[in-house]
Amino acid sequence: MQDRTRKITQAISIIFAAVLATAGLIVSGCSMTGSIANNIANSGATSTVVPVTITDAPSDQVIAASLTLNSIVLTNSAGKTTSILSAPLTFEAAHLDAVQEPLFSPSIPEDTYANVLLTYSNAQVAYIDPVTKQVVLATATLANNSQTVAFATPITVNNTRTSLLVDFLVANSVAISGSTVTVTPAFHIAAVPIPPQPTNGTNGLDFGVRGKVTALGTNSFTLTNPAGISMKVTVNTNTQYQGLSGFSALAVDALVEVDVQIQSDGSLLALRVEQQVAPNATAHLLVGPVTSVTGAPATTFTMMVRQHIGPAAVATPVEKDTITIDASTKFLMPGRFTNLSVGGLPFTPTFSAATLFAGQAVAVATNGVTNNAATATAVAMAPQTIGGTIANLAAPTCMACFAQYTLTLPAGSWLATLTGQSTVTVYTNGSVQAITSSTIAVTKTARFNGFLFKVNGSLVMLAAIEADGPGTPIGPHQ
Repeated sequence: MQDRTRKITQAISIIFAAVLATAGLIVSGCSMTGSIANNIANSGATSTVVPVTITDAPSDQVIAASLTLNSIVLTNSAGKTTSILSAPLTFEAAHLDAVQEPLFSPSIPEDTYANVLLTYSNAQVAYIDPVTKQVVLATATLANNSQTVAFATPITVNNTRTSLLVDFLVANSVAISGSTVTVTPAFHIAAVPIPPQPTNGTNGLDFGVRGKVTALGTNSFTLTNPAGISMKVTVNTNTQYQGLSGFSALAVDALVEVDVQIQSDGSLLALRVEQQVAPNATAHLLVGPVTSVTGAPATTFTMMVRQHIGPAAVATPVEKDTITIDASTKFLMPGRFTNLSVGGLPFTPTFSAATLFAGQAVAVATNGVTNNAATATAVAMAPQTIGGTIANLAAPTCMACFAQYTLTLPAGSWLATLTGQSTVTVYTNGSVQAITSSTIAVTKTARFNGFLFKVNGSLVMLAAIEADGPGTPIGPHQ
């Protein structure tokens, strides 16, 4: 199964409102208009575009986490500073577990940088109380409000195409003791060359980027994510469309999910565009795991919203919402699932009000949210990440067959707490994207991102991505 890094024209729920960054710089500080504050000591210097991608290595105990970045300041070898964040930016991290999202590609003065100073505030952490199985949304105590990250080797920014991968290590950042939550932010930052054909999330191939179409161009569109960060996405004759007849059918105000490939010039090329909500200026899309279900079949359910895509950027991305299901609510399998299941599945996938369960990630389309309550016009499955220890592995018996893993969940994981399950059967095929540092084997820890079902009372996942174990930083694996 090693190195199965073929393109998957698919997507992973997510979009992300953060701008962190550096690997010798750090994140692309972009506001709603994509402006970047380069008020700086390096004025007059030649600048170069540096694509930035973000990911997360979370704790299995944390179901959601957010943080506000207030400033990002680079310092070069001579002590001169460059501020690249034009305004405070709040982001949610847990939805990026083992997956990556592109941010704007900032223009940075060409120079050699020794460190970066980050300042931050407003930490929030959500976890599941192990006794009540209810969501606890805590305003966490920040152990500090700034840190300087020194690079082991100074980073040179020049016109050589290099991207930055920023990994927010939630597992190393969050401590929960009783009802007290403390956050000591930790980041891992790596410089990653962009190859002519990116093969995985660590080198420029990013799945499941969600947002709202806010402008159309010639063979391109502007995608605005939940934080209000806008990015230009181009299409070509190879772009795949789902829920759309083609690019000509794409319209402003559609809510979409795209798979993108970072190009050598830093631009984003869409491999897949899936319309998840038809053009509607007032529509919302709420993405995150279900935390409780009422009724059989379900009539209402609660969810931990990690991404809120809608009419405007949401100041606080983490919210607990109650969703009502009525006779007109549609239950949908997303386009990406179709791509993954090519070749036949070793189980029968079903998704409806009768199969919905606490722990399953969903994307809810609604016409509005009032006082954290909404009525769903549609509910679609959404990808999610699970982590644990490999207890058993059955290798595939043919090229088109599935490998089968038995994954033991950590005892304190939110998924184990909500479901009462201790294991998940994970299926992967030749299209899985591998970003592991070594071959996955029995007794090793691993993470899988994909679609989670309950089959005959047991948890089953069809995986799209496999990565190193929970809490492990994702590095470039090419």
